[in-house]
Amino acid sequence: MNERPQRPPVLIAALVALPLAALLFGMTAANLGGSGSTHTSLPSLALVLSLLAIRFNWARTVSVIVLAFLTVQWLPGAVEYVDEARTQQAAIYVLIATAFYGTGAVLVYMTPSNQYYRRAAEWRHSRKQQAT
Repeated sequence: MNERPQRPPVLIAALVALPLAALLFGMTAANLGGSGSTHTSLPSLALVLSLLAIRFNWARTVSVIVLAFLTVQWLPGAVEYVDEARTQQAAIYVLIATAFYGTGAVLVYMTPSNQYYRRAAEWRHSRKQQAT
């Protein structure tokens, strides 16, 4: 097993959808509270974690959990205020982010994605064994 495993297309799609969801939640927080708002911290963390998921299996799980929390936090208000002109843009960001999150969360745990993370761990382990 000398060749690095290739990421399956479903995992690539998930690794695009999850950071997009985090960015949209961050845009919502910035839209409602300003760029220095304390509400932008968690979406920023979700973005970093979803980018770390490209390499680390643990980051995949943590980013999905953080994005689930953001979805639960923002979605009820978005549904309630989607018709108000003042908050409509932020509400639409939340609805789109929720769609990206749902898609990414499903894709990131599909069988090909799980197999990739397992094969990648085995590949890294075998490379460490060869180096010693």
